[in-house]
Formats: sequence, C-alpha cells, structure tokens
Amino acid sequence: MNLIRHFLAVLCLAILASTAFGADAPGGGATSTSPLRIFLRAGAKTHGPVGNGLHDHEHWLADWQKLLPVRGAKVDGGMKFPTGAQLDNTDVLVMFAAEAGSIAGIDRDNLERFLKRGGGIVCIHDAVCGTNAPWFKTVIGGAWEHGKSKWFEGDISFYYVNNDHPITDGCSNFDIDDEVYWDLHMMPEAKILGASWQPDPRNTRGGRIYPHIYNVIPQMWVYESQLEGGKPYRAFVSIPGHKYSSFEAPHYRAVLLRGIAWAARRDVNSLCAKDELASLRYPEGGPTAPEKEAAKLELHPDFKISLVAAEPLINKPIAMDWDPSGRLWIAETPEYPNGRYGIKPEEGENAWKDHGSLLPKAGVQDRPARDRISILIDENKDGRADRKLVFYEGLELVTSFVFYRDGVIVAQAPDILWLRDVNGDGKAEKVEKLYTGLGTYDRHATINNLRWGFDGWIYATHGYSSGTVSSGDGSKNFGRINSGVVRFKPDGGAFEQYSSKGGNTWGLDIAWDDEVFFTQPTSGDLLNHVVLPESVLARGKAGNTASFHPVIRGRRSNPLIKYENLAYVQIDVVGGFTASAGCAIYDGGSWPCDYNYSHFTTEPTINRSHHEADTPDRLT
Repeated sequence: MNLIRHFLAVLCLAILASTAFGADAPGGGATSTSPLRIFLRAGAKTHGPVGNGLHDHEHWLADWQKLLPVRGAKVDGGMKFPTGAQLDNTDVLVMFAAEAGSIAGIDRDNLERFLKRGGGIVCIHDAVCGTNAPWFKTVIGGAWEHGKSKWFEGDISFYYVNNDHPITDGCSNFDIDDEVYWDLHMMPEAKILGASWQPDPRNTRGGRIYPHIYNVIPQMWVYESQLEGGKPYRAFVSIPGHKYSSFEAPHYRAVLLRGIAWAARRDVNSLCAKDELASLRYPEGGPTAPEKEAAKLELHPDFKISLVAAEPLINKPIAMDWDPSGRLWIAETPEYPNGRYGIKPEEGENAWKDHGSLLPKAGVQDRPARDRISILIDENKDGRADRKLVFYEGLELVTSFVFYRDGVIVAQAPDILWLRDVNGDGKAEKVEKLYTGLGTYDRHATINNLRWGFDGWIYATHGYSSGTVSSGDGSKNFGRINSGVVRFKPDGGAFEQYSSKGGNTWGLDIAWDDEVFFTQPTSGDLLNHVVLPESVLARGKAGNTASFHPVIRGRRSNPLIKYENLAYVQIDVVGGFTASAGCAIYDGGSWPCDYNYSHFTTEPTINRSHHEADTPDRLT
C-alpha cells in the first residue's frame, strides 16, 4: 500500500510539473521538449527577374520548409500573413517578405494575441519595412521608415558589437556582398548585436558614395517586450538577406537559426548543424584564424614567428609579461572601452556603439566587473598555451600591470591596485588600493604601460584624461596628473608627473642605460626621450624648456595592405602615425647587434608594425 501511495504521489507531481511547464511555454502549451513550431511568412519577389538572387522570398520559403524539419522543427508557411488558427499553432513567426510590417486589421489583432501569449517573432531584411514604422518598431525594436531610411547595396563589412549574447556567442566578423539599411526607426530598448558602416560622402568613388568607417549602423538586434495584459515576448531582427547567397553562407545561416531558437526560448544551437556552428569563428571573408596568420605576415628573413596564445583561450589581451618562472601573464579586458560606467549624456542615440543598447542606464549597470589577470599554462611544452589560470577577475578597464612581491600591481583608472596571493595558491585573495583619482574622462586616454624603473619607482604613460591623485585611503593628495609620463612608489607613498607632453601617450620603455622613452600617436613626435624630469626642471626652469626631446618626429606612415574601406581615413592623421601603441627599445643579447637600441611600435589602424634604429647621437 505504501508503495502504491508513493507511486501515485510521484505521478501527481509529474503531471503538475508538466502542466506548469506547458503553461509558461510559448505557443500555448508547447513545451521545450516538443518540436519547435515555426511559421515562415514569405512574399512575392520584388527585385528583378527570377534567378537573379535578389529578394528571393519564395525561394527562401521552399528551401527553409525543407531545412527546418530536418533540424527537428515543425514547419508551416505561406506567401501571406498567417491566420489566427495558424498562429495558434506557432511558437515563432519568421518573416522574409517585402513590406512584411504592413500588418493591419484582423492580422494585427491575431499578431497581438500571438505576442501576448509569448510567441516569438523574427524579421529578415525587408521584413522590417511597412507602411506604419512608428507602430512596427514597437513590435520588433526597429523598422524601416519610408522617406527617411536609406540603403546601400554592395560589398559590406558586418561586425558583432556584442558577443555576450547567446545568438552571437563565438561569432567572428565577416565581409559579405549584400545590403545595409540605416536611419531606421529604432526603439531605445533594442539591444544591438551586429553593425556595419554607413556610406559617407568622404568615401566617394566614381560618383558613388561608399561605406566609411566613420559611422556605424545597427544591422542586427534583439528586442524583448510585453504587451499590456500579456506575457513577455522576444523579437530578433537581421538585415542581411538582400542576396540569396547570404542564406547559403553557413556562418550567417547559423546566426539566423540561433535567432529563431532564441525568440522561441529554446536552446540557441538546437536548430544548427555542427558544420554551421564550426563556421561561426573565422568564416571565409572574415578575419584570419590565428593558426593561419603567420603565413600572411611579411617577416624579415632574420626572424621567425610562432603562435603563443589565441582566442578563445584569451579575450582582448591588453598587456603581458613573463614571471621569473617563465610563465606568461596577461591582462584581459573584455570590459573595454566603457565597462560598467554607462554612457555620457552627449552620446545619445549613438551610445549603442560601445554598449550594445541604444539607451543603457548611465552609471548603474549592476553586475560584476569582468576584466582579469590570467596566467597562461603550456602543458605539453610545445610553446603554445593550452590552458589558463585566472589569477584575479573583477577588474574594470585594466590597462597594465607589473609584478610586485606576492602579486601584481595593476592600473585600472581611477585606481592603482595591488592584487595579492597571500596563501600561494595562484589566485589573488587580497586587494589593496594604492592610489585613486586618476582620470577616466576618455577610456582611450587613461594610465597605461606600467614599467619598473631602476630607481624602484613604477613608471607609466598617461593620456589626456587628467585627474587629481590621492592615496588609496584618501589621506594624501599628490596633485594633478596629465598627459605624458608619470611615476609612483609601490608602497602608496608618492605619485608624480615625470614628463609632461600634451596629447595621448600609449607607450613607454626604459632602456638598459636607464633612459626613459615614450610614444605618442598623433602629436607628430613618435618617440620622445625624457631628458630631465619635471621635478628637476621645477627647481629652475629656463624659458619653455621641456622635459622631453623628440627623437623620431614627422614620420610618414602609410598602409601596407590596400582595401577599399580602410579604417585609417577617418582618424586624426592620414599619412602619418595616428594610433601608435606600445613602445619597445631593444636591449641586445640575442639578435644581431644592428638591432641594438632599436625602437618598435605598432600602428594597428593601418595594419603594420614599425621598426626604427636609434643611435645615441639622436638623443641629444
């Protein structure tokens, strides 16, 4: 009898759990274990003759009615908007049709009833168009507005601005021959996943205006909303699809399939094939896979190059150094460039470019910080890292670090922190704030490039984000810090301007003979030598005597790689150095002696590294 009672109790609980699950699932009872019910809404071809591959809605409908059932979905579809009965048997509505947003009368009533019960909606390319953009944008997060929105057809670059979302997780950017839309009617709550470049008159060729990196435009987004009296629903929108070849690209098709599954609250990979998922990272037409990059680099015959570490093991590394045991430590900054700081009021509708959303709340992003210091481990001793040990996670906009006693000192404006491993387990348990008050106005112009000096001070370069520095506990004030070179003591007892030079400063090195050098990207003075520190000049400065002397100035710098939409044409300096980052002075010992005292820096905007030999006579 007890066994029977136990069996009946378990049976009742199972029935209750199943009923509760079905009630919460989209589609009015379909559970996550039942086939996903998809309605494909297509439409008549609007662009050119049959077979030209443009706006092939009917072709798409026929192909995807075959594709999706193979992936386990239950599919219905047609050339017109679904009826109420059809929507009652649908979990997610997918639309690829001209003017698909022109939904009125009974169709709008049916759509609203569908959304109220939590049904998902997906719009591809011209499905964002309609006769009532102000209404339709509230449904899907953004819509084409006739008479305002614009288009460009041709070669475009598509890049992901948000890789934290399940739809875009692990995705790499790519180039594609398709079409972009811009000046769309957008909802502030839309979360932008992908973008492209807006055509701009500054990139006019043969009388035609082409895309230009100066301004980016949203091309893929998600939107979560809730109609009055209804359940929350999800919308996914992707603009590429003008040319049918886009649907045949596995990396783009996988993202669309993920978007459909996400809109239906299913596992985002449940509709994707293995080869499609494998194509998401480094697809054809996108960035080169790290393993293949060496073959594309032009390298001096005296040298060879090998891969030490790459994503996904590491994520946006910004600084690195080797410890006494020969292990490579890196600072990773997935937070860059804005972290949790929110937006500046003047960013307005352009805020999504750094934050993913049109209007994130300024300064109130309530989540843990994500930047970290990691140790890379080479298990099989082949020279490439196999795994990493996270020494500390929870930094925000970290830019550099140096080793110090039982841990590392890190720069993450407005603070300088000492991360300590007090029990020797390879992880930092204690965080001490040494200094605070460093400038944060522009995240590209904060303190960076920490280096140990021969005098026991830690040196760093600093951009124009000036600040008033104090000790970590606020008991001491060290004054104003600005662009140039700064230095501080590791015990938190002193912080000072070492060399002042207006402009942004992104590179520092201290040569074997204790001479201090720093790079600047846009001042025209590429490499500067600190002749006398500010503390010495302050005792008796004559005239406009500067603490620094330009060693390399006025250098021309042009791209070695040519392509149409080259990024550098929108930066401060064209034909010169505009983004030189990092500074290394070779100290000798391993390379041919001709390289002694050589200066190295990068110019990432135009895809090159710069090497220039220096001699002592140039330092005077």
